[in-house]
Amino acid sequence: MLNILVLHKLGDPEAAPHFLKRHVFSLRNCHSEHNYLYHDCHLPIPDWIKCIEFDAIFLDVTLLCVRWAPPESFRKLLEELDFVKNSGAFKVAMPQDEYDCNQILDDWMVDWKVDVVYSVLSEHHDVLYPRYSKIGTIKLAYTGYLDESTLNYPVVPFERRAIDIGYRARKLPAYFGRIGHEKEQVGLSALREGKKHQLKMDIKLGVEHSLLGSDWFAFLANSKFTLGSNSGSSLMDPVGAIRRRVYDFVWRHPNATFEQIESACFPGADGQYKLTAISPRILEAAIMESCQILVPGTYSGILRPWEHYIPMDPDGSNFEAVYEAMNDSNGVQEMIARTKEAILNHPMLRYSAQAAALLEGISDTTRLEPAGTSVEFAAILSRYEAEVANRYKVLFFKQRVRRSLISKIDRHPRLSSFVRSMYLGVSSTQRAH
Repeated sequence: MLNILVLHKLGDPEAAPHFLKRHVFSLRNCHSEHNYLYHDCHLPIPDWIKCIEFDAIFLDVTLLCVRWAPPESFRKLLEELDFVKNSGAFKVAMPQDEYDCNQILDDWMVDWKVDVVYSVLSEHHDVLYPRYSKIGTIKLAYTGYLDESTLNYPVVPFERRAIDIGYRARKLPAYFGRIGHEKEQVGLSALREGKKHQLKMDIKLGVEHSLLGSDWFAFLANSKFTLGSNSGSSLMDPVGAIRRRVYDFVWRHPNATFEQIESACFPGADGQYKLTAISPRILEAAIMESCQILVPGTYSGILRPWEHYIPMDPDGSNFEAVYEAMNDSNGVQEMIARTKEAILNHPMLRYSAQAAALLEGISDTTRLEPAGTSVEFAAILSRYEAEVANRYKVLFFKQRVRRSLISKIDRHPRLSSFVRSMYLGVSSTQRAH
């Protein structure tokens, strides 16, 4: 039995995407035999917790996203959690969006002596982690996984679904490069071309149209076809300089096109690398048996065009071929079956498998006896919860008020750009839906 500390920044669970809540708590959900203390680093961690000898410390993706927060905020967090650097625990990091501030992340992993980094990107580790890749261990992970709750959602028969093409996406900032820009572009293209064929479409772009939890799964279950694109970026931004230039430029030119932003902020830098991974929404659409229309990509080597999805160019130039494929009833049903089978049969796309992989090797490298008994750990948890419970209530209330304000501000591009430049810690991971 191990004593494990998980550091995260999930924040208000009501505002978090379903997949992200499962992601943060997957270890405890899949391997409850161990002792866990989950701490949300939006709040200071009690000093006495820092003195406990944990067997393992996990750095969750929601914590690691703070690397692109304002420098002062990032420095304060590193100081607050400095005890991790000197801890003898086995340390595991689970980052995403590694192309954003990758140099900062690389230095962080080296400085904190992290034992294993689980990367969702299968290539270019020497570029993403020029220092850590020489001294640490990097293993492959995914941006999301399946669990029993996902598999148990009811599947609606294809012919009873009311939506021909469904899609939800947020307009990503230009510093994700053209791959990020394609999320909006493909939605607009499908709207334009689908109208020509009188398709019933529910395609909405913008943060105010995001769907969470059961609403998201109900949407997938009612969509015959789900639109999608590569998750990731085609632009490296080692220390966040491009991000800051983009925000500054958009503040001064709120109606600028992607091409104008590219020319002004990162000319010639986009497209040197394609840093993509399969996203949770693609797994979920497959399980809900919605046939997928995707921008061509590698999708972590799991899905292939015409075998598992109908490929659509971001500009919609091949939509006639897409429409023809949509009307091939037998072909669509066979594609749905193949895609679901590919996802279900992949050995590492289950939370249970990933949790086992995360814990693998820890017992071999830590002390033979854990730092404390279950009784002692229960006392630790009781004291911890008594100290932080009220502070969590205040934190979540403040986050709900802020979220309400941001949703209103998002409707005004120029003001939105300015406000978000003040809060650069907003995670693209949390924008996945």
